[in-house]
Amino acid sequence: MSIVDKQLRILFIDDDKATNFLNKHIAKKNASVSSTVLVDSAFEAIDYLEKKIVNPEDRPDIIFLDINMPAMNGWEFLDVFYKIDSGLIKDIEIVILSSSDDPSDINQFKSRNTLLDFVKKPLDSKLFNDVLLKVCS
Repeated sequence: MSIVDKQLRILFIDDDKATNFLNKHIAKKNASVSSTVLVDSAFEAIDYLEKKIVNPEDRPDIIFLDINMPAMNGWEFLDVFYKIDSGLIKDIEIVILSSSDDPSDINQFKSRNTLLDFVKKPLDSKLFNDVLLKVCS
């Protein structure tokens, strides 16, 4: 059963393979998800968005973004993300998916009015459904 009226495309950005495996499993079980893409780094995500999305209808509806990643963290990813062609990233919702309890991360999230939510890891079906409902409301 689909919890929302549209089919959603999801992009997970997380350097932890076990977390990506769990996230993909949760997304695949949800009838509201039409596609799931996993990337292991922020660099790979930027490359995916800039080079592999040919049509606007192929872009993700939601990005689940880890904060603590090597080389380029989630906050640095966002700085680059918002410089991508606005037609390409238009209407993509971003959800921080992190284990961080660092008050500076919470403050950073609150200061960025472009982010949909801050969800604590691990993701589960209920949290995932809650995010989908926020996106579609």
